[in-house]
Amino acid sequence: MKESILWSGYPSWRQFSWLYLMAGLVAWRGWLFGRFGFSGWIGWAVGAVVLLGTAVVIRRWGHYEILSTRLVVRNGYTGREVGRMDFSDVEQVEIRQGPIASLFGIGTVIALSSRRPTLRFRGVDDPEGVKRRIEVAIRSTVQSAQSHGEVA
Repeated sequence: MKESILWSGYPSWRQFSWLYLMAGLVAWRGWLFGRFGFSGWIGWAVGAVVLLGTAVVIRRWGHYEILSTRLVVRNGYTGREVGRMDFSDVEQVEIRQGPIASLFGIGTVIALSSRRPTLRFRGVDDPEGVKRRIEVAIRSTVQSAQSHGEVA
């Protein structure tokens, strides 16, 4: 049976707001150097671009999927599976949000199991919605298995 993708996504751009802030500060310093005739402003400008590029690269590294029978974290560049958890192993789904993440509307959705390593979807938009999607997918999988007599 082919698995269907119920949801997929990357970490939110807002997950890397600290990198944008640092890039802005570096760019501002470069502008000040250039404005007042100090040498080295080009280095600061290049540094700002590198920081922004780093944010883009890091964001695309983790790709999250809710499939019809499992949760998967993939490398966004190679497609290689980095982590997975079958619905049958998921014991609890939690959300972790600090105050700033809560303000930005992002959070980490965590699937917990005593049999498998913890699986995290870090910095996703609408973590409550992602958690609900996981819980609905798990319930529908269990109900489907019960209706087919696969689970007691």
